Amino acid sequence: MNGLFFSEEVISELYNVDEEKENFFSFIPRSIERLLYTTLVSIIIGIITNFFFVNENKIKGIFKREKNDVPSLKRNMLKFMKDLRKRYIIFIIIVTIILIISFLYLLCFNYVYPYSQIEWIKSSIAIMIIMQILSFLKCILETSLRYLSYKCKSEKLYKISMFLD
Repeated sequence: MNGLFFSEEVISELYNVDEEKENFFSFIPRSIERLLYTTLVSIIIGIITNFFFVNENKIKGIFKREKNDVPSLKRNMLKFMKDLRKRYIIFIIIVTIILIISFLYLLCFNYVYPYSQIEWIKSSIAIMIIMQILSFLKCILETSLRYLSYKCKSEKLYKISMFLD
């Protein structure tokens, strides 16, 4: 995602940068907008990716509905497993296609714009760090809300914390 947000101005600036004045963190002023966009797109992709994976409530619902009828439970679980297998196969195919396209884009972009390689690596590391910090903050917020809901005996706070999950 990071490479999609390199603008002509940034590439031009990288080409004309003075190597002596350049330090490790000098990419940050050039990359703030790109880092923000890439982080937002990564969060959206993470949300979309979650649709491919199992919803715990769906399995619980099957067990609750069919707890007295074992043959129906087996039939519904087999159907669910087939659906899950299809989802995973589709997910793997989509991810493989995206990885191949991304690899080709990466190779071509860095071949055409060789001065952007170090900038790309630095900003990619920064994005990974930002994503980890955001994940940590989300966990802290969720845990704090659950603790407060327990202390205040507030079901609303607990539901808000479940929404963040």
